[in-house]
Amino acid sequence: MAKSFGWTSANNIISFALLLPFSVAVAEPGNLTESQTPDAQLHHIPEPVEKVIVHGPLAKKYEVAFRLNPFYLRGDFNGDGKIDVAVLVKQRSTEKLGVAIVHGGTSKVTILGAGTAIGNGGDDFQWMDAWQVYSKTRVASGGDGKNAPHLRGDALLVGKSEAASALIYWNGKRYVWLQQGD
Repeated sequence: MAKSFGWTSANNIISFALLLPFSVAVAEPGNLTESQTPDAQLHHIPEPVEKVIVHGPLAKKYEVAFRLNPFYLRGDFNGDGKIDVAVLVKQRSTEKLGVAIVHGGTSKVTILGAGTAIGNGGDDFQWMDAWQVYSKTRVASGGDGKNAPHLRGDALLVGKSEAASALIYWNGKRYVWLQQGD
């Protein structure tokens, strides 16, 4: 014969009291200064991105995209000694994906993709499924194995798994595309 265990009123009160703090902590709203979008409340958005893209002048045209993990990278991309932030963005009007680079210590932003073409990457980085910071101390080679660029700052290594990749780096005047393979 199977035993049945019933809950008494005391057990219910104790269980409720133990679970109440957990439910309150879960139900508490996120940091509303990060962003008002549900996706953004689940992610920490760096302050420079918050100021310029989420709540700043680019908010009407772009939004932060969370389709890759990580959705942002830090590095000194323009070689000025200040930490910059590269973040995935989506152009609101076309839903094209790209990268916004927010230069440290300024409000200057460069958009790559998301409606602005660069090299073989085009104006929509929907194809990109991996990216990482490529340190300026590493030696890069061109797609032909020659002509290694002089990196003034860190570069972005962007790619499509088991397909092509490219370096996006600052040449002193603008960001350029260096195809690594196809």
